[in-house]
Amino acid sequence: MQFGISSNLREFERDLSDVALRQLPFAYSVALNAMAADLIELNRKHMAREFDAPTRWTLNAFHFTRARKSNLSVTIKRKTAAASRDYLLRQSEGGTRKQTGLERLLNSRLAYTGQVGFVVPTKHMPRNAHGNMSSAQVQRILSGLKSQNDSAQNETKQSGKRQRRSTAGRYFVPKEGGRASPGVYLRKGKAAPVKVLAFTSKAPRYQARFKFLPNMQRATSRMLPGHLGKAMARAMATAR
Repeated sequence: MQFGISSNLREFERDLSDVALRQLPFAYSVALNAMAADLIELNRKHMAREFDAPTRWTLNAFHFTRARKSNLSVTIKRKTAAASRDYLLRQSEGGTRKQTGLERLLNSRLAYTGQVGFVVPTKHMPRNAHGNMSSAQVQRILSGLKSQNDSAQNETKQSGKRQRRSTAGRYFVPKEGGRASPGVYLRKGKAAPVKVLAFTSKAPRYQARFKFLPNMQRATSRMLPGHLGKAMARAMATAR
């Protein structure tokens, strides 16, 4: 998920003076970098408009490689950490997503004879201001289900007793084949347990809604002439 811009200077070389020809590579590198910064900001605005309360991490998920006189190209792409998670790619291209870290841990470490597969939050799952499960919530679930990577972080017999006495509640997975449908349940006090996560063998599917490449292509056609004109004027004004 990236967008590259490169230049062939021959189309700009006609009718230029010798001084302008010498300044053209520098001017073009300045124009490309300035435009890439504008494209990053434009992409951030598109995400803020298309997504429902996106996190700062999502809005800052893209960066660009800088152009130089010796390499007149820039590439706008996801940062390494963002590229390791495919949710932006799914929003752009649609289709099914990969398993999350929570799903991989539950599939590999949960003491459950059934199939976990993928995990879908229900209406009973608490969400943060961005509509997501918080990392603290995920850690509490993994600890309660004894599925942490670090076994020292798992709930112990004594901490489980404290959880039952607290208002936080306790997470559990019913045995396979019982009345309850597969998933993670939360029990608080004497109230009936509620399912907060559903297990499903079918990967969640997404519709394409984030038009990353079309947005970048249209904006480049619109922005490049102006950026190049400004950069060329600056280069000529400082030429020796």
